[in-house]
Amino acid sequence: MQKKLIALAVAGVLAAPLAAQAADAEVYGKMRLSVGWVGNDDSNANREDSKMSLQSHASRLGVRGSEEIGGGTKFTYQLETAINIDEADSTTGLWGSMRNTYVGIGGETWGETRFGRHDTPYKIATAKLDVFSDTHADYNAIIDRGNDLRSDNVLAYLSPNWSGFMFAAAYITDAVDDSLVDTTDSTAIGGTTREQPALSGALMYDNGALFVSLAYQSIQESGTAVGTSYEDTEATKFGIGYNWGSGSVGLVYEGVDAGGPSADQNNTYIGLDQGFGSGSSVQVAWGMKDDVGSSADTGAQYFAIGLKQEFSETVETYILYTQLDSDKNATYNLDYVGAAGPVGGEPSANAFALGVNMKFSSL
Repeated sequence: MQKKLIALAVAGVLAAPLAAQAADAEVYGKMRLSVGWVGNDDSNANREDSKMSLQSHASRLGVRGSEEIGGGTKFTYQLETAINIDEADSTTGLWGSMRNTYVGIGGETWGETRFGRHDTPYKIATAKLDVFSDTHADYNAIIDRGNDLRSDNVLAYLSPNWSGFMFAAAYITDAVDDSLVDTTDSTAIGGTTREQPALSGALMYDNGALFVSLAYQSIQESGTAVGTSYEDTEATKFGIGYNWGSGSVGLVYEGVDAGGPSADQNNTYIGLDQGFGSGSSVQVAWGMKDDVGSSADTGAQYFAIGLKQEFSETVETYILYTQLDSDKNATYNLDYVGAAGPVGGEPSANAFALGVNMKFSSL
């Protein structure tokens, strides 16, 4: 009862105007925190090698709801922000970057259209196959961060579920605002400002036991500079997973072309989650980045293992170890690591952490 009263009080402060008009307004959130050791195995004594780290992992607070307007149609809305529960950001304090925030219109028979900041269909396509999502061992150590993200300026459509089949499509008016691939839109060859519109789409099938997805994304003028122009970045991703009740296994294979054959890279990820009673489960993942184009020794190998204990539908704890070994001409890093990144010479980024995840809702 106390948890519900607290959540409702937060709802009254943050969303009173919305709640007054939409009866099912919900305040929700996740608190995700870990403590452990992270490192980069740097042989240079002048560079940070390892340290103890207290880290928030995509903790968030949001308000969402809908309003029926008749004929089976409704307007939907969501406002979600990251929260910095480990430390106050110097510019934003408690509040972090905006997460999925949009307004939408839809119905059960014809799907939903959303406008705002949103996960791309490319990201959505395989998110459920990441067994260490939002931890140090997140699969974006292997799956390309430059494409597997949410973006600003999204016009997205999510279809209804037709006996397990569905699709999602999005047009992004200027992907660079989210730094999907490039980091600025004002440094094009010749010094002219350039926008980077993008197209993203995914086909998915999920019958509870079997999950299959295929995604494609193209971001204009975001890849390698060639001559007097920038190349488009294209990415294709295939995912397949199987769930047998007490456990699941998933495979993701990705091909990224950041402009010409010299910028091609293939990435592979496999994750396993197996329960063994009383809310306990073990997770294991392996991944590999191939060389970038014809550049030798520019790949990486990844491994993670963990144990998770679910105490209820809202509270779980975990322990994990993960390691990402870059080839001698590469400097990849894990997510949320915090120590200085790898600096070459076959570096190894690693993390050992204990974590707790909690979630809450006013409904």
